[in-house]
Amino acid sequence: MDTQFDAIIIGSGLGGLSCAATLSKANKKVLVLEQHSLIGGCATCFKRKGMLVDAGLHEMDFGTQKRDMKHAIFKHLGLDKKLDLITLPSAWSIIEQDKPNEILTIPHGNTKEALITAFPHEKEGIEKYFKKIAFQGFLVRSFPFDMKFLDFFFAPLTTLIFFAYNMVRNKSVGEVLDSCIKDPKLKRILNINISYYHHNPFKFIWSYHAMAQNNYYNKGVYIKGGSQKLSDTLSEIVRENGGEVRADSDVVEILCDDKSAKGVKYIDKKTKEEIVVYADTIIANCDPHIVYTKLLNLKPNEYKKDSRLTEDFRLTSSLISLYMIFDKNLSEIYPNMDYSTFLVDDKYFNRPFDETCADSANTPIECRDFAFVNYSKIDSGLSDRDDRYLGVGAVYSYYEEWDNLDKVAYKAKKQELQDALVKRLESVYPNIMEHCIHIELATPKTIERYTRTRKGVIYGYDQDNEGFIGRERFKSKSIKNLYFASSFGFPGGGFTGAILGGYRTARKILDPYFYAKRITLCVIFGTAVGIGISALIKMI
Repeated sequence: MDTQFDAIIIGSGLGGLSCAATLSKANKKVLVLEQHSLIGGCATCFKRKGMLVDAGLHEMDFGTQKRDMKHAIFKHLGLDKKLDLITLPSAWSIIEQDKPNEILTIPHGNTKEALITAFPHEKEGIEKYFKKIAFQGFLVRSFPFDMKFLDFFFAPLTTLIFFAYNMVRNKSVGEVLDSCIKDPKLKRILNINISYYHHNPFKFIWSYHAMAQNNYYNKGVYIKGGSQKLSDTLSEIVRENGGEVRADSDVVEILCDDKSAKGVKYIDKKTKEEIVVYADTIIANCDPHIVYTKLLNLKPNEYKKDSRLTEDFRLTSSLISLYMIFDKNLSEIYPNMDYSTFLVDDKYFNRPFDETCADSANTPIECRDFAFVNYSKIDSGLSDRDDRYLGVGAVYSYYEEWDNLDKVAYKAKKQELQDALVKRLESVYPNIMEHCIHIELATPKTIERYTRTRKGVIYGYDQDNEGFIGRERFKSKSIKNLYFASSFGFPGGGFTGAILGGYRTARKILDPYFYAKRITLCVIFGTAVGIGISALIKMI
């Protein structure tokens, strides 16, 4: 077994795997260590009743090639040829539960026109909103190291100045929606999927909402075979390029020499053997608080240059997941059931859209917006049987709702919530439970148990601050050779955020002097152009 590598990645979430695959493609010898038996973090599938259950992927936003950086990353890594991306029939549908026959479907492509048809009195505001998200999509069109030279040269005027404005103003989704839209119901519709990122639109930063929605309104996709297929394919890329991915490998210590990371110690959970491996670069795809306090065993004053990143940022966004297996194809029984449907409680959906009423945390958990994903709407690749179909429900939740409960109370609360969600589902889809052969509910504590992330958050720190100031640095200031690639870093959580974050960290490791070289070239180019123009003017 090899003990010397160019880079060791602690954790196999999408940030770690995308980082590992990018480094491997650059001929770096990489080792990925994962404490769980499954590779992928939240991007995994587990088996129940003879089929795969997707733990985390409902749908992935997929924008145009000019506006979504995933295209460049997928092409760079070869994922575009290895994955089968299934286009979903719509962005999603919304049903108010006292009007189960009235379905508002948000389509791909002509989303703006559909919303104007549904809300003609808000035509001007809707057009303004779509211009705003399109502009934010332009700003995040590419990482600097993937920009063409002239795009990079003019970026200070076309891009950076607006990033600076975003960070200074730190506008929230609620603030921007208030500036465009008057109808509170339309504001909630435009913000319906906030539970996948945050809970309060008046704290959730505008740019992240805009980036995701701009992509979702273009196209949503599902990876055939589930999120495990994505994780396994990234692992395959690492192995194809001479690297290793080891599951059941529990890292217990980051080894340092004079405040410089040089290796890790981990336990092989199968053999119970303690193993030490070394690398020039250590990359943490895990909660940075765990890195500093447990793996490095440092006190706050020993990593004070980074302490604000582990102590000051909020951790409040997680999910309840209701996993259900059916013995009938739901799309045949309920032809009007969309792939993704948000069931909303009318009493709360029709309240004013303000900082108090729009905050999901202020709504009883059983009444919060309930997303139900019907995987039988597509050829998901999760089962090869004609009597196994997956349905997954998702509801916003936070750790404190489940903390400090003994086993009996915790189990009872889970059952009570499960019953309430099933009742809501049956109110829209009568007799659906007659075909359900398995059901289980996961809470933030479940997520914490499997991923070891504080409070079971799946998106890292709350997206409360624009830009880099609201996320983990890609490189530690306290420990040399220590880097981060996870949802805690920039740009943040979700499948897209984690993939982008891991890729970004890898590219910065591979070319640490990129900015110095490119800026120098820009100065030379600009000077040459200036001299040429000056000479031309004199000639004239």
